[in-house]
Amino acid sequence: MEPITQALLGAATAEIVAGRELRGRALGWGAAIGMSPDLDVLLGGLHDGYGEWLYHRGTTHSLWFGFVMGPVLGWILWRWRDGGFEQTLPAWIKLATVALVTHPLLDGFTPYGTQFFAPFVRDRFAWNGVAIVDPFYSIVLGAGVVCAAMRRRPDAWRRRRLAAALAFSTAYLLAGLGVNAWAVRDLHDALAAEIERTGAGTIERIRAYPTVFQPWLRSFVLRTPKTVLVGLHSWQEAGCPAWQTHARPPATPAIRAVQSSWEGQLLEWFADGDVATFVTRESEGVSRVRIEDLRYSWASPNARGLWGIEARVDRRGEVMGGIARLDRITAEADDFARIGSLLRGRLPEAGDGWHRPAHCDGATSPKPLPSLAR
Repeated sequence: MEPITQALLGAATAEIVAGRELRGRALGWGAAIGMSPDLDVLLGGLHDGYGEWLYHRGTTHSLWFGFVMGPVLGWILWRWRDGGFEQTLPAWIKLATVALVTHPLLDGFTPYGTQFFAPFVRDRFAWNGVAIVDPFYSIVLGAGVVCAAMRRRPDAWRRRRLAAALAFSTAYLLAGLGVNAWAVRDLHDALAAEIERTGAGTIERIRAYPTVFQPWLRSFVLRTPKTVLVGLHSWQEAGCPAWQTHARPPATPAIRAVQSSWEGQLLEWFADGDVATFVTRESEGVSRVRIEDLRYSWASPNARGLWGIEARVDRRGEVMGGIARLDRITAEADDFARIGSLLRGRLPEAGDGWHRPAHCDGATSPKPLPSLAR
């Protein structure tokens, strides 16, 4: 989640566990500590910019970090703010620990992925319940924090409203997990027969990802042995997703050179395997290989990734000039109208490379792929 939401969660949980003992100081310190794990973004410039993928949501977002650093930070605050004399040390420790632990737990609900056991185990956990930016969750939590800050109100009144906001916002996160699981099942039911008909094989894996600002639109990445389907699913049009198909090219020496590089393996790990490879021929014996992260492709008009890596490779499989990290693609004026339509739950119509299941009104299905069926 973005820093503002993490600050709200840190403030809310700190007030719940330590508000009475710290007499009005829990909200501010909880907010500051709740944001602090994201200081790992300062490492993003390392390794020619690849540090953003490697270190963000790493060690400072591991579960052990909060339980180890929480007591240390709590002791520091007790000595600094209370002189080490008042009987507030347990409250400071609870505040710091809860604020640090809830930060990665909230991040785990987003598609970005969080390394809960870094640096010992680098597995990424992403439950795909809500987007990285979700105003509804933030507004509910913010309302509870505002109520808790009204010191003229009775303590019981403030705490009840804060607890209700925490409970309601947490229920919203859990509901997002249910929506995502339902979307995956609906996609499987809608697309299994379509994929078999095209000759692309069987479904290997489907992942659905929440988009920004609302819960009803999901993007998805579906992998078969020969293709990658990247598209959109709306609960307003259950059973009728829209998608584009990207071929999975054979592992040529050029592709293997980029995929096996340190940068290629890092992207594969960072995207948890939801990548696509695109090859264009520049000249005789020289190819440009591009590998893209497909998890955030929902805003792309051609279902492509917003970032990835790229390299020029010669006929012998030798990388020419290194492997470049592709920066984020910026939206243009025409994109905002299209994105606005998507956020209202209106999926792309069939055509311009987009497909819909045959049973959907006005939809066209993809034609068989003879070149891939060989």
